Amino acid sequence: MNKNIILGWFGTFLQLFLRLSWGVISVPIAILLHLNTVEIGFVATSFYVGYVISSIPWGLVIDKIGPNKTITISALILVPLNLLLFFSLNSYVLLVIVYLIDGVVAAAIFPSAMKIVAISHSSESKFTFYVALVESAAPITILVLSLIATILLHLWKFIYLLMAIGFLLLGIFSSKINSNATSTEIKRSLRIIFDKRIALSTLIRLGELWATWGTTTWIFPMLVLYRDISPSLSALFLLLFGLGQLVGIINVDKLVQLAGIVKVILFNLIGFIIISLVLTISNGLLILSEAFLLGIFSFLYRPPTDSLIMKIAGNSSAATSIGYANAVSQIGTMIAPTVIGLVLYLTKSFTFSMITLDIGCVISIISLLVLESWL
Repeated sequence: MNKNIILGWFGTFLQLFLRLSWGVISVPIAILLHLNTVEIGFVATSFYVGYVISSIPWGLVIDKIGPNKTITISALILVPLNLLLFFSLNSYVLLVIVYLIDGVVAAAIFPSAMKIVAISHSSESKFTFYVALVESAAPITILVLSLIATILLHLWKFIYLLMAIGFLLLGIFSSKINSNATSTEIKRSLRIIFDKRIALSTLIRLGELWATWGTTTWIFPMLVLYRDISPSLSALFLLLFGLGQLVGIINVDKLVQLAGIVKVILFNLIGFIIISLVLTISNGLLILSEAFLLGIFSFLYRPPTDSLIMKIAGNSSAATSIGYANAVSQIGTMIAPTVIGLVLYLTKSFTFSMITLDIGCVISIISLLVLESWL
């Protein structure tokens, strides 16, 4: 594995850890600042608002100046933002503002990582494998969070200190290596945004992210607060959920080669809907087996979808295509946490919340079937 792939993975891990850790540390912070479920969800949403509005501009910048320079700029800006929350988190307004700016800045990292993969491996038969390799940062992030979830309930402030240190190391590491990216004119990159196949692929991704990150953001507090599952058992659920994602992502390239991209995506979307509904009627230790399956079905569709988007766009506009996909599809991620929080606030129902998450999968299935007829 070359240094650039390691860089892309590490950067993706850090930006995911920054946003996904909110699903755990929101519990003690909500107690500290007296937040309700809508306010908790809005913090996550504020991050994704920033992420969405800056994703397309970042994609154009990455294709123009290269992923390594972009990662360095983003990482070094994120250092003082995280230090601010470590030293002086005493206001809900401050919390929302910082997470909003975090989203604006962190949006540069994932498209940069995907650009690195496209430069290095897009012509290879195992392209989806390398995409999955970088995206394995997501389940590993969830695994790490599940292992330290109960500790974070007491030592949550140190997340922000660790984030500051991590982004500093990322910025230094990125400035020392070169991805050999060629510059692409902004006008040329912009054309990809108007490709109807990219637009529809992005809609598939929107539904996927609605389900994936809505679940990841809320599943721990939902189990604790609305299913009366102990924090330790809920942390174990999160661990198995992340393990399922990792097992799925490791095997995704083999599945794509056997069944094709469309069938792999469709199978996992349907699987997510089935397991999420079964989870609403399960009790006790049975939910742990469902956690593993939910993990598999909640993420295995991502690498094939992103591979498809970049193949349609081509190497020169890979970052723009993923930046555009992020901008549109992250609307699902942006809205889902607050919508789920609102559903919980109004209904106090775990079941209704899971059904709300399944709406994303339905959107993806419909879009996928239409796209299949265009390919």
